[in-house]
Formats: sequence, C-alpha cells, structure tokens
Amino acid sequence: MTELLHKKLTGTIIGVYYDVYNGTARTYPEFIYERAMMDDLRRKGVSCQRQPEYQVFYKDKLVGVQQLDLFVAEDVVVEIKAAPQLTRLHKAQAISYLKVVDKEVGLLCNFGSPSPEFERLYFTARPAQNEWGTTPLLRTDWPAEFLSPELTQTVIGGLYEVHSILGPGFIHRIYANAVYHELSLRGLEVLPRREYQVIYRGRPIGEIKFNHLQVDDCLMIFPVAVQDINDLSINNLKAWMQVQNVSLSVLANFYTASLEFMVLRI
Repeated sequence: MTELLHKKLTGTIIGVYYDVYNGTARTYPEFIYERAMMDDLRRKGVSCQRQPEYQVFYKDKLVGVQQLDLFVAEDVVVEIKAAPQLTRLHKAQAISYLKVVDKEVGLLCNFGSPSPEFERLYFTARPAQNEWGTTPLLRTDWPAEFLSPELTQTVIGGLYEVHSILGPGFIHRIYANAVYHELSLRGLEVLPRREYQVIYRGRPIGEIKFNHLQVDDCLMIFPVAVQDINDLSINNLKAWMQVQNVSLSVLANFYTASLEFMVLRI
C-alpha cells in the first residue's frame, strides 16, 4: 500500500483538531479555532504560521496576494471552517490555496458541524482544461443576447481559463487582474478600470472602488467573487454601461466551484 504523504504530520494536526473541537463551543468565529490549533501545534514542537500572505501568480504574472488560515511545517495547508457541514465549494477553495504555495497536501477542518468533520486533500498540478477550450472556436448557436460572437467567445473562453487555473477562493481583485492578463495574452485591447459611478435617478452620486475591464470599447467585464450573484445591483451596472456607452457586458462570478456568468445588455 502506498504511504500517505506527510502521514505523521497530518496525523498530529488531526489529533490537535479533535482536541480543539472537543475543548471549544461550536459558536466561535474561525479565528478562535485557528489560534487554538496554532497554540497546540507549537506546544507539540510543530512550526505553524497563522494568516501568512503568499503571492498569487497567473501565467507568470503577479495578480495579488492571498492569506492562508494555517500553514504547518511549511508542508501542509490547513483551512478552517465554522459551517454546518463541509461543501464542495470549501474543498475547491482549499485546493486553490494548495496551488498558491505549490504544496500537495491540505486539511480542511470544520468546527461548526455537530460532530467532528475534516477532509484530507491532495493536489497534483495538471494542465488546465475547460469546456470552452483555451483556443476559442466560433460557435454557430449563440443566443440572441450575444453580440460580436468572435469577441464574446474569446472573452468567455478567457474567463473559464482563469477559473480553471486559479479556482475559487480568492478576492475579486485577483480575478480581475488575472482576466486582464489572460485577455491581453489573447490579443485583445483591454482597459482596466478601478471604480464605477453609482447612478441614482439618472445622476451620478458617488464612485465605488470596483475592479472591472473594458474590451475594445464595446464590451465590459465585471469579475466578482460573491456568494450569490443576484445580490449585486444589476440595474446600477447597466446604468454604468449606459454612461460609458457600452451595450454589452459579462458579469462573471468566480466564487463558486464552477464559474457562473450573466450577460447584460442595454
């Protein structure tokens, strides 16, 4: 039988997880469990960093920084959750963090479940693939809301490429930077924008920091990382499109385990 990678170390971490789980309530925020696990690991002589920052690269381009919950002995990423149960999204996010530090083994530990719950995760790098392909192919069955099919195909293919390489779990600015780099690599003229105006009764009333992109003066891209895409103010995004005289945009949500996007037209 193949020996588990870092078997002894992960066994120690799991033991600490059980100790902290059994010694705490289920009602605390995640940072309480992080600190407790870090203290116990250090007492056992195991080196541990809490909330270390690591640079995130996309195709050799620095696109931002990401904090981990715990990084143990510079070998194992530990992601802490305080949720009713672990989900597919939690696992996908933890895998994304393994990519950041180029490590193979992670532990996903949940303190919010009625009984102890953890997952041992393993990551090996492999070529990224997505359903749209890295080389855009012209489709003949575009829905009516799509304008400029070749451009739209290239853009949406780039969005899937970014999600397939980075995965979920990062802040929206990292995705915006990665999308900018990806579309530039695809030969598009991309203009990064850092803020947009809030429009009320047809008048601008203030600016909001919000990384988004404009492509070839005819299409906007709004990369986001939100739990529910419907929580966004779609009407205000459309109002901003109108101010910029852009009739088509793509709202892309990178928060979820599978990329979701919405086409907006005015």
